Amino acid sequence: MLYPEQLKENEFVCLFLVKTDKEGNPEYDADGNEVKFHKYAKSYQQYQEIVEKYKHNFHVYNALATVKMDKNEELHRREANMRQRQVLFIDFDKKDYENLTTAQEFTSLIKDKLPDVFLHACYDSGHGYHYYISVEHTCKIRDLCELNKLICEVVGADTNACKVTQVARVPGTYNRKRLGENGKFPQVKEVDHYQKHDTTKKNYHPVNMEFIRRRIENALKVQQNILESKPLEPWNYASDGLDTKQYPCLCTEKVLREGADAGQRNTWLGRIVSMLRFQGYTEAKVREICLEWNAKCRPPKNPNEVKKDIESYLDHENIYRLNGCWEQIPDQRVREMVQAQCDKFHCQQAVQKKNLSIVEDIGSKMSQKLLTKSRLRNDKDMSMSGYEYLIMTILYKYIKDGSRVPFTIKELKLRMQFKKSGKWQLCMDIKTFKDTLDSLVRHHCIELLEPAKGQKNVFDNTRIKMKRGLKNFNDKYIEFYYSTARAFISKQITQNEFKVFLCIVNNIRDSKSCTIEDIDRILGIGKRNVIAAIMNLQSAQCIDIIQNRSDKGNWYNVYSQKHTDKYDDKTYNDKKIEVDTPNKKKVDEVDDQKVEEGITIKLMA
Repeated sequence: MLYPEQLKENEFVCLFLVKTDKEGNPEYDADGNEVKFHKYAKSYQQYQEIVEKYKHNFHVYNALATVKMDKNEELHRREANMRQRQVLFIDFDKKDYENLTTAQEFTSLIKDKLPDVFLHACYDSGHGYHYYISVEHTCKIRDLCELNKLICEVVGADTNACKVTQVARVPGTYNRKRLGENGKFPQVKEVDHYQKHDTTKKNYHPVNMEFIRRRIENALKVQQNILESKPLEPWNYASDGLDTKQYPCLCTEKVLREGADAGQRNTWLGRIVSMLRFQGYTEAKVREICLEWNAKCRPPKNPNEVKKDIESYLDHENIYRLNGCWEQIPDQRVREMVQAQCDKFHCQQAVQKKNLSIVEDIGSKMSQKLLTKSRLRNDKDMSMSGYEYLIMTILYKYIKDGSRVPFTIKELKLRMQFKKSGKWQLCMDIKTFKDTLDSLVRHHCIELLEPAKGQKNVFDNTRIKMKRGLKNFNDKYIEFYYSTARAFISKQITQNEFKVFLCIVNNIRDSKSCTIEDIDRILGIGKRNVIAAIMNLQSAQCIDIIQNRSDKGNWYNVYSQKHTDKYDDKTYNDKKIEVDTPNKKKVDEVDDQKVEEGITIKLMA
């Protein structure tokens, strides 16, 4: 069903393989690059041999389209190499549908929108469901993928799984993203197949694509019916008691509850998406909330247009910077629009002004390849110490892309000094410093090279080079204030406290839960130590803590990164940086018991 019975002479089936460790984390080679590659099969026997060889240590995928050799007689999984395809592919992720659990429920989701379209096969992918619809084979793969995307839009499946080079998991292999409740990786299993039923097997035929296209057009017409405009229902955000209720961003919260008028809907949609992502909602939940919000607008927009707008905002490079107080908005129209909804008395953001942009001069980035569980945890072979993370922070800060000026041990030691009793000294003893460098070499993070020509062959002139795979971010990085590293260098925070800080920032970057239990599960240092670390990070002015009550009355903590120039004169500083920090007031201590009760940690970046 997936491939033709016979392949042409230069035609192959492509398998894509990604290696993981025993916990499902990607494995890296000596250069810091993920271990992943392609294999090509000419026969079903070759295909089976490849799958059996790699399925216990690798994610195993096959391309939905066959591939052909290029003019250089080379094989690649690129659009130019794709030859033919004969299935439509629908991919559902279980985590995007909290109310659906079984294959039958997901099948109903498709049948509710496309009742006449026959589903030839269904597989449990381990964390979702894959559906296949057999169509007539075609070499116009891009046209087929456009049709595939329309189907996914109609039924609510993953529209990112409609690429020309799309791959899918191979039945019988394992989904090695994360371990299941039984401590094992879930297997990709067949749920249903047309060949399991005598009638459908006997009457099998591929579905006509024009028939599917007509069914989709009909479903879209139903979806695109213009909704009636509902009258504005004002939201009473003020509390009735003596306590003044405050909201993280009142203006956007207010419009989310009341809807927006024509001419303002798209602007407010961007702010709503930003706020929801900022609060830790998954992309799927953001889509659901925003579509419900659209029904409150006056009038509602076409749902399909709203879906496209939501996707564009979710892909926005600076999504967390779409919000902010009206005083900071340069566009006069948007400024007045936001100001009209403002009530500072009930808005935490207006009072606290925590939503700062991190500019390059005072910020640092770090590849998320360094922030896997196996590297963050303290008891793994690949575990990295806080000192290793500090050195990598300094390297990311000071080694510029394309620079030919070597970065030496001497330069690194200079930036790791702090002033104590008027004298400069390294923030760790020299033996620990050398051991940390050796660990970074062993963990495939850096290379230590001989001194440049003309330089004395001494330790301080040794050149440091970051592994190439760690320099390419590919939008997989965290960003934080360098003043936190200065606090570490000044011995105001410890190694574990620096790792707690990086763990929080990394989890929020990935929209993952970041409770005390989650941090401890990653680092393995104990919940009491996590709490103590968070308190000291606040005391060292690396983060701020705002406590708030949920609508259910539970306490939770809102965490914000904080910049300070407190350590600038105590650590290496090649130039004085003036930073606009609206809130420099000392943060009050937070009740330790309430920190334990606060099961939700959020980071305002």
